[in-house]
Amino acid sequence: MYKVFFNDSTIQIDSEIKKSLKNNIVQIVGRESYGFVNQLVSEIESGGNVSDSLIINQDVNQLWNHFRSQFVEIPAAGGLVRNENGSFLFIRRLGVWDLPKGKIEKDETPENAAIREVEEECGLTGLKIIRPLDSTFHIYRSPYLPVPKNVVLKETKWFLMKYTGDKIPVPQIEEHIEEVRWVPISELEAVMENTYASLQDFLQKTRSVI
Repeated sequence: MYKVFFNDSTIQIDSEIKKSLKNNIVQIVGRESYGFVNQLVSEIESGGNVSDSLIINQDVNQLWNHFRSQFVEIPAAGGLVRNENGSFLFIRRLGVWDLPKGKIEKDETPENAAIREVEEECGLTGLKIIRPLDSTFHIYRSPYLPVPKNVVLKETKWFLMKYTGDKIPVPQIEEHIEEVRWVPISELEAVMENTYASLQDFLQKTRSVI
């Protein structure tokens, strides 16, 4: 199953209907209705009543490949960094809490990109990757690409990292980062109340495995 966030809506790609999703489904389409992808994106962007959608086909990989082919893809990577006290590293950008992440450069591995982005955005070095985590997907319209071919699907590959130093993190001001903070588990809920829906979903799923 794949879950994509777009504004305040979600689009799920799956091979079957899950009972837990029944009350949230707006549209269900099969292979014969592949053209529905563009229509759905237009409806969400125009502020329609679409909230959560399920696009379904038995061959979920074929369906997912078709779905992602409708967008410009930009790969990104980032880190969920834990220190020796069990706190996690968050950045606050434009008033919203987030995790450090950024675009994967040409010929750069996701692992190297994730470490580089944390180093640049938080001013830390000596990070160690523990293991990969689930990716997140979100759609947005890029101001740097020509309309109408500027709808981007961004996959962010996440990695659990460890930091054992004592350096005070420093926000990368030129990237509009206002604050970098180590957040203990006891304060995680407060952070999640002021972050993006995709990150809320990611953190909810990840908390049980970290």
